[in-house]
Amino acid sequence: MRTNSRWKRIGTQFAFWILLIALIGSVLINFVNLGNPSQLSAYDDDWDDLSAFRQDLVDMGIETRSLVSSPLLLEELEDPANTTFVISGVERDTISLPQFNLESVIQFSTEDGYSPNEIAAMRDFVIAGGTLIVFEDFGYASSIAEAFGVSFKGARLYDTVYVEELDYNYIWACMQINPCGMNESILDPATLSTHSRWNSTDILQKHICSLWGDLNAVNPNISSISLEKSGLCKQHWNAGVIEYNASYQMLLSSPTAIDVVVDSSVGLFDPYIRAVSSSEATVDLNDDGEIWVGGKIDADTPDISGQFNLSIEVCPAAPGIPSCGLGLGRAHFVADGSLLINAMYDYEGFNAGEYGEIPTKKMPANDNRKWALDVIAEALMEIDPEVGPTGQPSENAMVIFDESRHVQSNVATDSYNMLYFFLVYFTGDGLAKLILFVGIFVLFEMVLLRKKDPEPWRHVFSIIYYGFGDANRYSYYAKPNKIKQVFLSKVRNQNGMTREEFDAMPARDLQKMIADPILIQFVFENKPYSLEQSVAIVKRIKAWGRT
Repeated sequence: MRTNSRWKRIGTQFAFWILLIALIGSVLINFVNLGNPSQLSAYDDDWDDLSAFRQDLVDMGIETRSLVSSPLLLEELEDPANTTFVISGVERDTISLPQFNLESVIQFSTEDGYSPNEIAAMRDFVIAGGTLIVFEDFGYASSIAEAFGVSFKGARLYDTVYVEELDYNYIWACMQINPCGMNESILDPATLSTHSRWNSTDILQKHICSLWGDLNAVNPNISSISLEKSGLCKQHWNAGVIEYNASYQMLLSSPTAIDVVVDSSVGLFDPYIRAVSSSEATVDLNDDGEIWVGGKIDADTPDISGQFNLSIEVCPAAPGIPSCGLGLGRAHFVADGSLLINAMYDYEGFNAGEYGEIPTKKMPANDNRKWALDVIAEALMEIDPEVGPTGQPSENAMVIFDESRHVQSNVATDSYNMLYFFLVYFTGDGLAKLILFVGIFVLFEMVLLRKKDPEPWRHVFSIIYYGFGDANRYSYYAKPNKIKQVFLSKVRNQNGMTREEFDAMPARDLQKMIADPILIQFVFENKPYSLEQSVAIVKRIKAWGRT
């Protein structure tokens, strides 16, 4: 019988672990998405990663961190005004879990990419003075964009302003009001202009590197600035002087387009278009690789043409303060998830073979690096109340890279990210915390319902409390078995024996230990006792062992 029970228990445990492994496997199949080797990561150094951008930040003295769980952690930042959150390519959708949406209504299905609470955390982050940068084309960032009053088309854009020495996948986008044009195979200098805000004469609108350069130029104590001390404006350093240049020719790879969504921001944010395509650009809405444009969109002409937005800056609406002015939060949306990859950001290193083999087609010079570092400078430069911008990063300057929506090639890494997501979800979301609390409460209730009441704890000296001043002593005397248990505990403890030793002891040895005929009879015979007899037995037990 004992052998059968043992095998039954082993079988039950085996079935439990098989079921648990099957459940975990089903979760991993649904939520762990293994794809191509990691890309768009700030912590890898392939040609399609962002390691050169991150290294520039580290060299400038800016702390960098990765976020592998959820943007809900942005709510825990102590200094959001000196923090920049970078999202480069949202390659995977979020996990749909029940939670409160922005209207405090329980929502079971989640928008693309990020949950309502994660989006709310990013909106609050920008309103608190933080800087959000979103590089996206065909991924899952639509829910973020729509929360700020813009939207990604999610379809491929083609333009006549492209890099001929590469192919039509690489197009030029100039950060200016009007589009730049081509003069044969190169950008036409006559069409180049400057950034619509950063080149302003308004001190609250112009770029902070321009402002710092102007202050240095009129400071008699500064004759020149070394490259090491150029700080966040080293991209404009030239022969000891900060020469700010507000012209940006950006290189995009297979971009999409961005639309302004009317009235979607509910007056909280103002969108400003910073870069546009040429008027001859087209968008392949049905993604068939062919362009068919007509007077209307139908089955024969499913695509569209015209001028499209390539970069939009969104700033909180602040009455009385110039929108997107110095010191305010902002969100940058760029219609290309690969803008900062090493191949384009560090085109010189890529052409020299630092990220693999030397390419047969060289990447052209561009201003991706200059623009990205200028966004960082505007967001994180320290401003002294007395002297103005210092050129150096603020004390708490930090850039956070969102790695939570990148596809991983390693199942352990992706599983770790998923578990971290659940941890943040159940500790950061209001509805999740409520579900967790109710679940724990129900679990404890189930345990309590199944648990049997333990036997009353007995001490060797408990016997002395019965019969003297105990209001329940008479009910106790009516239970000779309890009196017997207390007496046997007293015998065992007085002889210094363990429970196992005492239970294994022969009856003859126990009788020798007791050495009292009346108590021996009380222990070994099961018969009813009257109240008077029980009282006599209790008195005899209390006297036992004293001599």
